Amino acid sequence: MKKSRRVLHFNNWESVLAEVEGLQASGYTRAGNLSLGQICNHLAIILEMAVDGFPKPMPWLMQRFLRLLFLKRMLQHKPIGLRVPAPPIARQDKPVEDARGIARLRAAIQRFSAPQAAYVSHMAFGDLTPDQWKHQQLWHCEHHLSFLSPLHP
Repeated sequence: MKKSRRVLHFNNWESVLAEVEGLQASGYTRAGNLSLGQICNHLAIILEMAVDGFPKPMPWLMQRFLRLLFLKRMLQHKPIGLRVPAPPIARQDKPVEDARGIARLRAAIQRFSAPQAAYVSHMAFGDLTPDQWKHQQLWHCEHHLSFLSPLHP
Protein backbone atom coordinates (compact mmCIF):
# COMPACT_ATOMS: atom_id res chain seq x y z
CA MET A 1 0.00 0.00 0.00
CA LYS A 2 1.45 3.34 -1.01
CA LYS A 3 1.73 5.88 1.78
CA SER A 4 0.10 9.24 1.23
CA ARG A 5 1.87 12.56 1.22
CA ARG A 6 1.15 15.36 3.64
CA VAL A 7 0.10 18.89 2.76
CA LEU A 8 2.62 21.40 4.09
CA HIS A 9 2.79 25.18 3.95
CA PHE A 10 5.84 27.16 5.00
CA ASN A 11 5.78 30.94 5.37
CA ASN A 12 9.38 31.27 6.51
CA TRP A 13 12.66 29.45 6.89
CA GLU A 14 12.18 28.90 10.63
CA SER A 15 9.15 26.71 9.89
CA VAL A 16 11.17 24.66 7.39
CA LEU A 17 13.93 24.07 9.93
CA ALA A 18 11.41 23.24 12.65
CA GLU A 19 9.84 20.66 10.33
CA VAL A 20 13.12 18.92 9.48
CA GLU A 21 14.27 18.94 13.10
CA GLY A 22 10.91 17.52 14.17
CA LEU A 23 11.17 14.74 11.58
CA GLN A 24 14.69 13.95 12.76
CA ALA A 25 13.58 13.84 16.42
CA SER A 26 10.44 11.75 15.91
CA GLY A 27 11.60 9.52 13.13
CA TYR A 28 9.56 9.34 9.95
CA THR A 29 7.96 7.21 7.31
CA ARG A 30 8.47 7.77 3.60
CA ALA A 31 5.87 8.12 0.87
CA GLY A 32 8.72 8.34 -1.64
CA ASN A 33 12.24 7.05 -2.12
CA LEU A 34 14.36 9.70 -0.41
CA SER A 35 15.41 9.96 3.23
CA LEU A 36 15.31 13.17 5.24
CA GLY A 37 19.07 13.58 4.71
CA GLN A 38 18.75 13.16 0.95
CA ILE A 39 15.83 15.60 0.74
CA CYS A 40 17.63 18.22 2.84
CA ASN A 41 20.78 17.79 0.77
CA HIS A 42 18.78 18.26 -2.46
CA LEU A 43 17.04 21.37 -1.12
CA ALA A 44 20.39 22.78 0.00
CA ILE A 45 21.96 22.23 -3.43
CA ILE A 46 19.16 24.16 -5.14
CA LEU A 47 19.37 27.01 -2.58
CA GLU A 48 23.15 27.16 -3.08
CA MET A 49 22.74 27.29 -6.86
CA ALA A 50 20.28 30.18 -6.48
CA VAL A 51 23.21 32.21 -5.15
CA ASP A 52 26.19 30.57 -6.91
CA GLY A 53 24.63 29.82 -10.30
CA PHE A 54 23.06 26.86 -12.08
CA PRO A 55 25.15 24.61 -14.29
CA LYS A 56 23.05 25.16 -17.42
CA PRO A 57 19.91 27.28 -17.78
CA MET A 58 17.05 26.03 -19.89
CA PRO A 59 16.51 27.68 -23.28
CA TRP A 60 14.73 31.04 -23.07
CA LEU A 61 11.55 29.76 -24.76
CA MET A 62 11.32 26.82 -22.35
CA GLN A 63 11.79 29.21 -19.39
CA ARG A 64 8.89 31.37 -20.63
CA PHE A 65 6.70 28.30 -21.07
CA LEU A 66 7.46 26.92 -17.59
CA ARG A 67 7.08 30.35 -16.02
CA LEU A 68 3.62 30.78 -17.54
CA LEU A 69 2.48 27.27 -16.62
CA PHE A 70 3.87 26.79 -13.13
CA LEU A 71 5.38 29.82 -11.41
CA LYS A 72 2.10 31.41 -10.30
CA ARG A 73 0.91 28.15 -8.70
CA MET A 74 4.23 27.74 -6.90
CA LEU A 75 4.17 31.30 -5.59
CA GLN A 76 0.67 30.58 -4.24
CA HIS A 77 2.05 27.40 -2.58
CA LYS A 78 -0.18 25.11 -4.68
CA PRO A 79 0.79 21.76 -6.19
CA ILE A 80 1.72 21.81 -9.88
CA GLY A 81 0.67 18.25 -10.72
CA LEU A 82 3.79 17.44 -12.71
CA ARG A 83 6.92 15.52 -11.88
CA VAL A 84 10.00 17.37 -13.09
CA PRO A 85 13.37 15.61 -12.82
CA ALA A 86 16.05 17.38 -10.83
CA PRO A 87 19.15 18.57 -12.65
CA PRO A 88 21.85 15.86 -12.51
CA ILE A 89 23.93 17.85 -10.00
CA ALA A 90 21.00 17.88 -7.52
CA ARG A 91 19.87 14.25 -7.84
CA GLN A 92 20.15 12.16 -4.70
CA ASP A 93 21.23 8.65 -5.64
CA LYS A 94 23.55 8.06 -2.68
CA PRO A 95 22.64 7.88 1.02
CA VAL A 96 23.02 11.05 3.09
CA GLU A 97 22.92 10.94 6.88
CA ASP A 98 19.97 12.96 8.19
CA ALA A 99 22.13 15.14 10.46
CA ARG A 100 24.52 15.94 7.59
CA GLY A 101 21.68 16.85 5.21
CA ILE A 102 20.01 19.04 7.82
CA ALA A 103 23.28 20.85 8.59
CA ARG A 104 23.83 21.57 4.89
CA LEU A 105 20.25 22.80 4.51
CA ARG A 106 20.61 25.08 7.56
CA ALA A 107 23.80 26.60 6.09
CA ALA A 108 22.21 27.00 2.65
CA ILE A 109 19.16 28.74 4.13
CA GLN A 110 21.44 31.10 6.04
CA ARG A 111 23.29 32.05 2.83
CA PHE A 112 20.11 32.29 0.75
CA SER A 113 18.27 34.46 3.27
CA ALA A 114 21.19 36.75 4.15
CA PRO A 115 20.36 40.44 3.59
CA GLN A 116 23.24 40.78 1.12
CA ALA A 117 22.30 37.64 -0.89
CA ALA A 118 22.10 38.19 -4.63
CA TYR A 119 20.28 35.63 -6.76
CA VAL A 120 21.10 34.40 -10.24
CA SER A 121 18.53 33.83 -12.94
CA HIS A 122 16.44 30.73 -12.16
CA MET A 123 17.32 27.86 -14.49
CA ALA A 124 13.63 27.16 -15.27
CA PHE A 125 11.87 30.50 -14.66
CA GLY A 126 14.41 33.18 -15.57
CA ASP A 127 14.71 36.34 -13.50
CA LEU A 128 12.80 36.35 -10.22
CA THR A 129 12.42 39.01 -7.55
CA PRO A 130 13.85 38.16 -4.10
CA ASP A 131 10.29 37.57 -2.84
CA GLN A 132 9.52 35.26 -5.76
CA TRP A 133 12.74 33.36 -5.13
CA LYS A 134 11.83 32.93 -1.46
CA HIS A 135 8.32 31.64 -2.12
CA GLN A 136 9.40 29.37 -4.95
CA GLN A 137 12.03 27.82 -2.69
CA LEU A 138 9.61 27.51 0.24
CA TRP A 139 7.25 25.72 -2.18
CA HIS A 140 10.14 23.44 -3.15
CA CYS A 141 10.64 22.57 0.53
CA GLU A 142 6.90 21.91 0.96
CA HIS A 143 6.90 19.62 -2.05
CA HIS A 144 9.82 17.42 -1.00
CA LEU A 145 9.17 17.34 2.75
CA SER A 146 5.54 16.31 2.08
CA PHE A 147 6.90 12.85 1.24
CA LEU A 148 7.91 12.32 4.89
CA SER A 149 5.54 11.88 7.86
CA PRO A 150 6.58 11.98 11.52
CA LEU A 151 6.29 8.69 13.39
CA HIS A 152 5.04 10.46 16.51
CA PRO A 153 3.21 13.70 15.61
